[in-house]
Amino acid sequence: MAADIWEKEWELNYYTRPRGRKCPVFTIGWRQFVEAKRLQVGDELVFSGHQVAAVDHEEPEMWYKIHVERPSPVTFDGEPVPLDVEYLA
Repeated sequence: MAADIWEKEWELNYYTRPRGRKCPVFTIGWRQFVEAKRLQVGDELVFSGHQVAAVDHEEPEMWYKIHVERPSPVTFDGEPVPLDVEYLA
């Protein structure tokens, strides 16, 4: 599970191909995420994870966040300023 900035959880499963390019391939949940966020070619996905303290002596668990940025024609000091896709939908 990965949560967006609105704390909506998305079930996104992926695997890494055993041969060829070693990049992850999303399977379950990817199409729904793309359609909901209106993703476009060139958008950048940023995944982050952090470990959450355990409750009642259980194993700590990982929480994941997913954030999408889109290139824009706007610049600051000559550098492009990315648009946050979450506020464009």
